[in-house]
Amino acid sequence: MKSYRSLALAMFLGVLFFSSCKKDDTTVYQTITFENLVVPSSGFWNGSDASGTFTSGKLIFTNQYNSSWQTWSGFCYSQKNDVTTQGFGNQFSVFDAANGNNKFALFYPSLDAAAYASFPNAEVHLMKSIDLCNNTYAALSMKNGDAYTKKFGGATGSDPDWFKVTLNGYDQNGLKIGSVSCYLADFRFTDSSKDFILNKWTTVDLTTLGKINKLTFEFSSSDTGAYGINTPTYVCLDNIKYVE
Repeated sequence: MKSYRSLALAMFLGVLFFSSCKKDDTTVYQTITFENLVVPSSGFWNGSDASGTFTSGKLIFTNQYNSSWQTWSGFCYSQKNDVTTQGFGNQFSVFDAANGNNKFALFYPSLDAAAYASFPNAEVHLMKSIDLCNNTYAALSMKNGDAYTKKFGGATGSDPDWFKVTLNGYDQNGLKIGSVSCYLADFRFTDSSKDFILNKWTTVDLTTLGKINKLTFEFSSSDTGAYGINTPTYVCLDNIKYVE
């Protein structure tokens, strides 16, 4: 009888384990890659057509374009990857030499309106991850310094500089329910050999955000002045994964 009960218990646990594994294996993930977007001959789209948004997968990305100044904010998309040219003119390149012709989105904050990526019709989805990288304008500004920003680490390389982006998740009612941060540059290490300016696509876990309808981005930096952050506030994003 004892052997029979042990066998029955083992069979029950085996079925339970199999069922759990099967449930996990059937989770359906969707990944937004931006490869569906048509990139103009310039190598980027910045909203100059005044459409105000673009869509990849289920996510809708807002864009603000000022025709008078020919400037943009919010989100745009690109496939440029010039990692050597310094300055504002190279604001549409990702700072990853291995990017190739891969398409990606960029974010730059607006002072006039909140920019966000959102699912349609108040849908909420469990977030999985996102790939982030610096854009070249910001990265070389931090690496070398320029007229407006300091060289990260300073003259000796020991200044504890840092640059961070925070992703905020909101539910269908517009309430912020979680945040995840990623350092795009960090020079605070005692061992300076660990200092870095992010120069490759890096996957960031978003599972702690839970189920969200809307995603926003905000920046913070050790290099600030009377008018706020001196570091160029850009980030490149790709491969946004969520549960369908």
